[in-house]
Amino acid sequence: MFENSTTDIPDFLHEGKMSEMTYVAAAVALSLIGFFGFSLNLIVIIVIIKDSENRWTPMNTILFNLVVGDFQVAVFGNPLTMMSAINGGWYWSHEMCIWYAFLMSTLGLASIGNLTAMAVERWILVTQPIKALLTRHAVIIAWFVWVYAVSLSLPPVFGWGSYGLEAANVSCSVSWEIHDVSTKTDSYIAFLFVFGLIMPVLIIGTCYVGIIRTLRKVGRRAGRRGRQEAKVTKMVALMIIAFLLAWTPYAGLALSVQYFHVKPSPEVALLPAILAKSSICYNPIIYAGLNTSFLRSLKKLFGIRDAGGATRESQHTALTVMKRIEKKL
Repeated sequence: MFENSTTDIPDFLHEGKMSEMTYVAAAVALSLIGFFGFSLNLIVIIVIIKDSENRWTPMNTILFNLVVGDFQVAVFGNPLTMMSAINGGWYWSHEMCIWYAFLMSTLGLASIGNLTAMAVERWILVTQPIKALLTRHAVIIAWFVWVYAVSLSLPPVFGWGSYGLEAANVSCSVSWEIHDVSTKTDSYIAFLFVFGLIMPVLIIGTCYVGIIRTLRKVGRRAGRRGRQEAKVTKMVALMIIAFLLAWTPYAGLALSVQYFHVKPSPEVALLPAILAKSSICYNPIIYAGLNTSFLRSLKKLFGIRDAGGATRESQHTALTVMKRIEKKL
């Protein structure tokens, strides 16, 4: 391990080193998250690109942006933390720690930004269908999400706030536990939580209140098209809930460490971090499970015949033959 990889780390991060088995368990969990995050998100990316003629809707454009971000976490993030868990502490240099923290923070903020954009897209489509977004609007929103994410994650690189090792020394993130007047860490963390969590959650909540009210009014008159849109809206809601369930314990611990001077043990600090990292696995599962057209495209991609479709086709053929026989008789 590099000598400068543990510089500027608070004393309590070195206290209570975890047992070897705990590091092994963390490495196994991170390897599973990396494997499923990589493979599941890659499948969604391939299906959307291969079936681009039918898939580039405004919703899927933003979803693609979300999945690409989660895929990058699996490619660039998980291998570093997994190797560090195997090593029993951060394996890479201090500079790598800073850039890892910056990249993971950016990708995490992009996730909440994309989910917020998806909620807004649903709100516009359900409550004001005449003003529904076009795909080109979704592309602009997707680019804006990355600008938003970088604008929130970049300040520590220039001295407002800081990045460093997290408890258990397995990964790096915003230095929640450091109280440094020179970097004004407390004000940066407040800024990050207001614009990176509280504001997106308020926007999402407001959008879904409007969506629920509208769906209650027009539910019975919606028809097939309306039912499909309601199903997609539920899918987005599940993605948002899964993200918040994964990240809320981590956010709560970070706030308690910074503002209430809580000093968790490495094991306690590690669990919310691993749970937050697992968020990259949920969206592809939710999307595939609630999107029948995606499943059809997936079967087509792998050359799998739809058994139900084959049965209907054979029934139709048999009925045609019976009618021809009846005519001859």
